[in-house]
Amino acid sequence: MGVFDGLFGRRRPSALEAVSALLDAPPPPRLAAAVDEVAGVLSEQRLGRAFAGHRPRLILIFARQSADAAMRLSSSHWVSDGGHNVGRDVLQAYGAALGAFLAVMDRRPRSRTPLLDAVVAIEGLIPAWRAGPGDPDGYGVATLHEIRRELADLL
Repeated sequence: MGVFDGLFGRRRPSALEAVSALLDAPPPPRLAAAVDEVAGVLSEQRLGRAFAGHRPRLILIFARQSADAAMRLSSSHWVSDGGHNVGRDVLQAYGAALGAFLAVMDRRPRSRTPLLDAVVAIEGLIPAWRAGPGDPDGYGVATLHEIRRELADLL
């Protein structure tokens, strides 16, 4: 135990440590970088006390999609004959879902069910995403579905 731990109580685990505990292992480098990035956006202050227990899981939900997009963008395997990389679709859908989630979190405390509201907001993105021309292979829609499903599992 360090001096500060003894004086001020236990140190809170970092977001990376908390996510590692969820995974029962340190995340691979690309996921670790995404965890750090997402943890900066989903700060304790922004989420509030009500979500303190869910913060590591929320970070992991969004970080997985960010890391997946980065992996696809870095590989020519995910580029179509027309030059379209599906990593862009995943990245854009991840950004849209994170934006919808943050919009709901930022308007609290007016909502008594912010997590449910976030699930509904992300679900509301799916029809337009599916109908739009920007996701020819459906990877963006799949990303939205994954995020929505994982958030709904927290309800």
